[in-house]
Order: sequence, then structure tokens, then C-alpha cells
Amino acid sequence: MENQNKVRADLRQLIPFFIVAFVGIIYHLRIRPMAGDDVFFSQATSELGLWNYLILRYETWTSRFVIEFLLVEIIKYPLLWRLIDLALFISFPVLLSKIFGGGKWMNWCATAAILLYPFHDMGTAGWITTTVNYFWPVWGMFFVGVLLKKMLVHKKIGIMEGIAGVLVCLIASSHEQVAVILFVVFVLYGIYMVIGKHRKESLMQDSAGSDLADRKVIRGNRFYLAGMVLVNVATLISILLCPGNAGRNAVSIVDLPIFETYGFGDKLYLGLLSIERVFIANCDAVFLTVTLVLAMLVYVKTDDYKKTLISALPVLILFGQTALRTAYPGLSGLFVMPEQITEWSWGALSTWLPMVYLAVTVAAMLYALWIILGERPLEYIYALLMLGCGFGAGMILGFMATIYVSGERVYITLYFIMLFVTMFCIYRMADAVEEKIKQTGGKLAVTLLVLICLVNVGFVTLSC
Repeated sequence: MENQNKVRADLRQLIPFFIVAFVGIIYHLRIRPMAGDDVFFSQATSELGLWNYLILRYETWTSRFVIEFLLVEIIKYPLLWRLIDLALFISFPVLLSKIFGGGKWMNWCATAAILLYPFHDMGTAGWITTTVNYFWPVWGMFFVGVLLKKMLVHKKIGIMEGIAGVLVCLIASSHEQVAVILFVVFVLYGIYMVIGKHRKESLMQDSAGSDLADRKVIRGNRFYLAGMVLVNVATLISILLCPGNAGRNAVSIVDLPIFETYGFGDKLYLGLLSIERVFIANCDAVFLTVTLVLAMLVYVKTDDYKKTLISALPVLILFGQTALRTAYPGLSGLFVMPEQITEWSWGALSTWLPMVYLAVTVAAMLYALWIILGERPLEYIYALLMLGCGFGAGMILGFMATIYVSGERVYITLYFIMLFVTMFCIYRMADAVEEKIKQTGGKLAVTLLVLICLVNVGFVTLSC
């Protein structure tokens, strides 16, 4: 009887993942690949052959040598791609939850994260092309994160698991943004381990009940860690040295000739404006959820009206971008909707308002994170660095003439970094949040989150 109760309890904890599996199956049954860039890559090696094609692409177009090697092979078998992509989609929330030790709360948070993401972005250049180039590397980034978490608690990394980690890191690092983020993660992990050596703490069993760590386990884990760091650094070097990046930019400038006249300030503005346009001016559902959750966590932690109001400033700005602009058209000038613009006047108020909204939003988010994580300064700094990587990955797009060609799919890393940091904040306040959820306000918040997820799932399903 006791065993049956345990099985039922375990199954209840897995319900969130079953929901993701159900949604993922619906998505992948509706997806119609072999459109857009899928057609190009399906025929890419027909004349030159695999290696000559990859060399030509590296010399003239892109540094994503490993990803394109995988892409031009997998695209020949759309059914195989569909099965692999479905497996990655279903396992994504499992990875997110595992980083935080699993459990009911983290399982539901991880499920909400994947169901909130606008997965329709992955069809904007052909489903196979876009997912392999963007979704798979981001999945790989969190797979590496799971291995680092196991190493952190000195749990043994198996041979197959370690080999998979190195290969996944190699593929993920082929994506420029992910490569930089993983490099920063490895550096932060190294700093944390060096600091940890000065702590007089004995090695204890982790939450999964693993054996006490010994020197052999630690050496083995370090071997796989060294492998992942090595392929990450090597790939970063290949990205920096890739002649194709400059060649692609030159070709793109033909379609955007004004880009050649931009100085540093213009390119920086273009990158920042693009972030404001995608996440704030368009009142992005994920961004709205993240800012709303952070403000609510501040309220739960402090029960202070002023601190909560400051943390909720991004939500108020998003409210202005939607409700006020719609209900009061005369105020539309105060809530600018930037398009994919190429020219602007530095003296115009409409040029600066988006920057003000972005600056206030970022400042309020940093303040909210300080209230939530400030008792652990190192964790607060780590959270800021991760968010900085995400925002930096979006901002750097302004220095590329392809900023408007790639569309919103390029922001997938920022999306999931924001969701990951938000999950971390919930993880740190799990007991207090659970208590609040039982109250009316908490139930309304959960209901709102569920509605946003349902709307997104419905929209993605119709968009596939």
C-alpha cells in the first residue's frame, strides 16, 4: 500500500511533463516542414558534396559549421527530425526542473516556461532549419547546465552521459549567442568552485541520494568538464576567425545600404530599440509574465506597497503600451510603437521614449532581483550576469545588417534566460510562494498564468 501511494505521488509530480508531451505531440503533428530555407538546405550538398559545401559556407556565409553539418543531414529525413525535435521539446522542462532539483513546484514552473515560449517563431525560416539552428542549441545549453549541477553536488557523470555532454556542447556552441553564454557559465562555475574550496564543508549526499563523492568521481567529472570547455573555447575561436561572418554582413548591406552610414551610437540604438520593440512595445506575453511574477515575488517577500510598485513599473509600462494606447488614441505619441525602422531623428521625442521605457524596465527588474536575491549577493550577481548575457545577445544584433532578416527567433536565448532567472527567484522563495498560492490573490495569479499559457498554445497550434 505504501509503495502504491509513492507511485501515485510520483505520477502526480509528472503530470506537468505529461501536459507538455501532449502539447508537443499536437504541435509536431501540425507542423509542416520543407518550406522556406528548408528547401535550400535539402538541396545544399547535391552539387558540391558535404565537405565542400561546409567549407564554402564557412568561408562565405556562417560560422555554424557543426550545426549546418547536422542540418543538411537531418533534413533528408523529416520524420526523424520530427521525432528528435519532439523529444527535445518534451524533455526541455525536465532539464529546467532538474537544474533546480526537481519537485512539484519546479516541474510546474518549467512546464509553464516551455508553454509560454512563442514556439511559432521556430517556423519563420522553415521548421527544420529554424529549430536546428536555434531551439536545439538552447536545449543543449540547459543540458550542459544539468551536467554542471550534477558536478556541483559531486554526483558521478556516466561515460555515455559525459560523451553526450561534450557532443551536445559542441553543437550548442556552434550557435554564436549560445557559445558566448556557455563560456560565461563555465567561467562562473569555475569561480564558484574556487570560492567553494575555501569552505570547510564535508561532501554530503545530494537530494537524489547519490553516493558520497570521492576523488575518482571528482576527477572523472572534471575530465568531462574539460572536454566541454575545450570544445566551447575552440568553437568560439572558430566563430571569431570565420571569414564568412564578414561576407554575410557585406551581402546583407546590399539589402540595407544605409547600415554602412551607421556609427557606433546608431548601431547600439538599433539593437536596444529592437529589444524594446519585441518585448515592451509589443507587450510580449513572456516578458509580461516575467515582470509580473517578479513584482509579485517582491510583494510576497516584503509586503511593502512602495517596493512592489517600483518593481511593477515594467508592468505599468506594458499596460500603457496596450490599454492606454488602444483606449486613448490621443496618447499614442507617448507610447511609441517602433517598427523595423532604418532612419530616425536624434532630436525627436519618439526616438528617446522607447529608450526611457527600456531603461526604467531594466532598472526596475534589477531592483526586484535585489529585493528577492539580495541576501545572497553572489547569486544576485550571477543572475545579473546571466540576464546581461541575454540582453547583450539581443543588443549585439544592432551591429549586424541582418537584424531585421532573422526576425524574433534570434531572441530565443533571451526568452529562456529570463524564464530561467524567474524560476530561480521562485525556487529561492518556494515556501513563501506556496503559502501565498493558497490565498485568493495567489489563485488568481495562477489562473492568469494558465490563461496566458492556453492562449499561447492555441495560437502556436493554429500557426503551425
